[in-house]
Amino acid sequence: MDAGLVAQLAALIQNQRANAILSMPNSCDSNAMCSMGPYLPPVSKCIPEACSSVEAYPCNLRPPPGLEHITPFPPKGAGPKTRQISKSSMSTASSEVEQMDDHEELESNASGAEGSPVMAIPGDMSMIARSWDSALRELLHSVPRLARDAKGAPLLAQHINSMDVQGLTLLVAALRPQLADLSCDAAGTGVVQQIFRSCCELPTLRVQLVESLQGCVQKLTKDKNGCLVIQEALESATWEMHMPIMTELKGKVFYCSRHMHGNFVMQKVIQTLPSNSLGFMIYELKENAVAAALHIYACRVLQRLIECCGVATTDLVDILLQPGEQLHRLVKDPYSSNVIRSLVVCGTAHHVKTVMKLFSTDVMKFSRNRHASLVLEKCLEVSAFGVKAASLSQERSELMNAFFSTTRSASPPLLQIMLDRFGNYIVQRVIETCSGAEKEEVKRLLALALPKLQSSAAGKHILSAAAKKFSLKVHPLAAGQ
Repeated sequence: MDAGLVAQLAALIQNQRANAILSMPNSCDSNAMCSMGPYLPPVSKCIPEACSSVEAYPCNLRPPPGLEHITPFPPKGAGPKTRQISKSSMSTASSEVEQMDDHEELESNASGAEGSPVMAIPGDMSMIARSWDSALRELLHSVPRLARDAKGAPLLAQHINSMDVQGLTLLVAALRPQLADLSCDAAGTGVVQQIFRSCCELPTLRVQLVESLQGCVQKLTKDKNGCLVIQEALESATWEMHMPIMTELKGKVFYCSRHMHGNFVMQKVIQTLPSNSLGFMIYELKENAVAAALHIYACRVLQRLIECCGVATTDLVDILLQPGEQLHRLVKDPYSSNVIRSLVVCGTAHHVKTVMKLFSTDVMKFSRNRHASLVLEKCLEVSAFGVKAASLSQERSELMNAFFSTTRSASPPLLQIMLDRFGNYIVQRVIETCSGAEKEEVKRLLALALPKLQSSAAGKHILSAAAKKFSLKVHPLAAGQ
């Protein structure tokens, strides 16, 4: 039993009472239903270590409301027959506390006014244990309401940081029956997330928390607040969440990936679980690969799969990269273009070759497209630097020849896209990544376009990139950039 927790939670609840934020019952009758929920069994039965030693409680703890007259701890040095009578129970005696033996005290109590308070017997600790158990039951009933309160929840979440293992055990026992509902509550979600963070090094409590969420994973995944709890649970209790995720989300991966809240949970699943455990996600998304890539939310899940699973997604990627009108559409789409860009960076050399061959067919058209130009930039970077550069030498040569060729028009495409709002970024990447014979051809074309470049904002950026790459002096007109 964490005595400090009792005092701290009691202080929080009393503070809530003082500010009229919460109205809490003074006690709970064991034979009746409490207004805040069903009667809880004594804490000593729920948590054996909670009441194993009443003498371990500090003497400065406040007793429960209505039992202030009970002295929970015998004064040091007092004999077994020493009894203490509070000032409030003595209507005619002097203000000082008197010491009596058994016979005198019984006579005094018998002759006192009706309704005078009962006095605690230090030798019999059962009454003290019952009074403190009543106080703890009140705390257990009050904590869930405190967690739902807009002002009480931040106080409780802050308080969780300073709790020890026993305190967290007591708190988890109080909140477990309502953990799923609290996770969806605007105020309670912060408390539940903080509990998961504090229990990340406590396997027993992690198991208890995850068990409380079982059966509600799909519901929480689609909830604005609940999805945050599931993400925190995946971070703090990865192994414990493994089976609930696979069991409850299996068959619903595509649906959750398209959900505005669920897609964040699916991304966290991919980032936290081992890649060899994500086969069920790859299988389900493979059946709807193109539709997922074109979706505003599901495209993010595909990106995380490609980044984290690598070769395991080969079958899924092959569906996306089928040559023809489909691939043209994917590289120009605002959402699927991000998937293709992740594929260029994290995919195999074979997959990158397919994309580069597509761009070589009409480099000017793709360079002027807002989304396709971003994919083309990645192709230029990957084919010049990195582990895949050697395997892509032939495809890069074809792509660069497409920039320099004059077969389709009088001037090379590289000159025609220099002043385009998207094409000028492609020219900058060509300058940064060129080498060997490519470098000389780029210099020649830049010299031809120098007057136009100096008179435009986009051209000045191109000249700045050329100055860094070729160690050229920038013309005074371009010096402003």
